Amino acid sequence: MPSHSPELDGPKSFTLPWIATVVMIVVFLIGLLFFPPLYDDPKGEVSTMVLFIGRFHPILLHLPVGILGALCLFELICSTRRGEARYGDASLVMLICGTAGALFAMFAGIMLSREGGYVGGNFTLHQTMAIIGTAGVLLALVVRIVGMSRESSELLNAYRALFFISFGIMGLGAHFGGNLSHGSKFLVQYAPEPIKSQMISMEKWMLSFVEKPKSNDEPEVTPEPKVEPQVAATPVTPPVAGTPGPAPTPAPGPTPSPAPGGDEKLVFQHVILPILTAKCNKCHCEEKSKGDLRMDTYELAIKGGENGSNFVAGKPDDSLSIQRILLPDSDDEHMPPDGKDQLTKEETELLKWWVQQGASNTVKVSEAQIPEGLKAAVEGILKG
Repeated sequence: MPSHSPELDGPKSFTLPWIATVVMIVVFLIGLLFFPPLYDDPKGEVSTMVLFIGRFHPILLHLPVGILGALCLFELICSTRRGEARYGDASLVMLICGTAGALFAMFAGIMLSREGGYVGGNFTLHQTMAIIGTAGVLLALVVRIVGMSRESSELLNAYRALFFISFGIMGLGAHFGGNLSHGSKFLVQYAPEPIKSQMISMEKWMLSFVEKPKSNDEPEVTPEPKVEPQVAATPVTPPVAGTPGPAPTPAPGPTPSPAPGGDEKLVFQHVILPILTAKCNKCHCEEKSKGDLRMDTYELAIKGGENGSNFVAGKPDDSLSIQRILLPDSDDEHMPPDGKDQLTKEETELLKWWVQQGASNTVKVSEAQIPEGLKAAVEGILKG
């Protein structure tokens, strides 16, 4: 039987890998033109189809991570000539599939950010590193095909270096995405102390490049004390003897300060609930009730979740939501989590004031004694 001769095999064809690669490069570039990354809340209306596709981001991201993670092992084997000859084609197929998956996951994530509420350092690093890592893997694919077609070990080694660096960037970006979902202490909570301190220091160093320094100079909004209006005394002319004096005129009572834009609107329904809807209910609603807590209705907001009383009438200091809103941003229990829209000082003061006044569901805006310093905020919410 004649022995197999490699010369008879002829040169390999890379037409299909090149077609797939060029298509992905075009999709990458044109996709970023249509859906550029945003680092603030989107302006204007967003298509429901965009939001629908964006919701697949948590599902799509696991596929490329698994494929590219397995490819790391294959590339270690392919670093030898024998390994490359045996598994190079399989590695190329895995690289194409993993790159395509990363591309879809990246754009789904950009579309998901169109929902709004994704801000902060963790989100900035997550999105930026995902884009850089995907671009790096796409470039690595080009280098691998060129290296294979030229049978150049130098280009293949350069490809592997670029691939490992790009995949590492994607992994770091995934870590900051995990911080958005699970809190900044999730990964390091049970780490050995020397490793834990190093990881926290590195994370803070990276976040320092994208987070704005926190200012402590903002004035505190404090409710003004209730001042009873002073009523001037009306001079009384003594009656002439024998003539009955005029009947005394009753002094007018204090005139309550009308709340802005009252019109029979309710404090909870039209002032407090919009704050909860904008800042809390993306994670605490019918579709998603983290900690078994929902705040999309009055009854459920008062009831609280698995961690205790949410709003305690008359006692803001005992109300769990108020406690967590007031925690430092760096605390893992702070709400909303880092990367989500934070409450403004006025919104926080309104929640505290509402709880202090009894956390009622029936008090009208026109009847409420809203502190002077918060009336502008109430006006804005009612108009919004």
